[in-house]
Amino acid sequence: MTDLLKILFIASLGLLLLNSCEQRPSDGDNIILAELGNEVLLLRDVKNNVSEERYHGDSLQVIDRYRNNWIKKQLKVNEARRLGLHNQEEVQRRIRQAEESILVDAYNEAVHLEQSGDPVSRTEAQSYYESNKEKFVLAEQHVRFRHMMSSTLNNAQNARNALQQGRSWRDVAEQYSANPRQAIRGAQQYFPISTAAIEYGPLNNFLQVIGVTEISPIRRIGDHYHFVQLMESRDIGDHPNMEWIIDQIAEWLTIDRKRKHLRSMEQSLFLQAQANNELRIFDVRVPEQEIEIVTDSL
Repeated sequence: MTDLLKILFIASLGLLLLNSCEQRPSDGDNIILAELGNEVLLLRDVKNNVSEERYHGDSLQVIDRYRNNWIKKQLKVNEARRLGLHNQEEVQRRIRQAEESILVDAYNEAVHLEQSGDPVSRTEAQSYYESNKEKFVLAEQHVRFRHMMSSTLNNAQNARNALQQGRSWRDVAEQYSANPRQAIRGAQQYFPISTAAIEYGPLNNFLQVIGVTEISPIRRIGDHYHFVQLMESRDIGDHPNMEWIIDQIAEWLTIDRKRKHLRSMEQSLFLQAQANNELRIFDVRVPEQEIEIVTDSL
């Protein structure tokens, strides 16, 4: 082996050993982004603390910004500890306060999880709606309408004539609409009059003046030709269709059930602490005199 080959071999071996020492095995999200003392920043830490939308928007920039902020924070934390700031009475008080707040949140989440396996059924939501119908009234007129959007004036005119002759909306939409699926689905929904076809200003104006089953004039908006046909109208003060709000009722009842369960658990903790003589409450007006507090007043 020549001297040159020996030098190249030794240099290559040295680089290989250096790389083997510096690189650590990483697996996907366990990729190490930075180290400072005993603290390590992994790729999964970034993913867990950044929204998926932001991360996928520009992952390299997001990672770089997060890593820089993490390094600044850790440097300050280390310096604060070196200066002994963590031993100050006020700092200790704030640390305890933050810890207590986190523990309370963790307890509340744990109690709520106990209820997550028993969601409110559709039947329960329907029953609540029927029993409390007076609570559900429309604060605004709601309308159900058909919206035809055609790529040509001829198609729009043919669609309008077909509806006047009694053809079904599905047939007309499939033949003449630029987006048949959206046209058919949209005709089954109710909308507040203030937002109905609001992205097409003239159509919203038509819906506010035409009568039920009446068809508006055709208007060109952008690259398409449009018209609307009003099918149903619900006035202010009317009861909404149960199907509009059944999901919201079920969600509200689920939240209310969790709230009541948490309240029950809080009362149980209070009573248990009293029974174990762990809790003593004093009257501020009469020092050293204990008072009794009813759990319902907590």
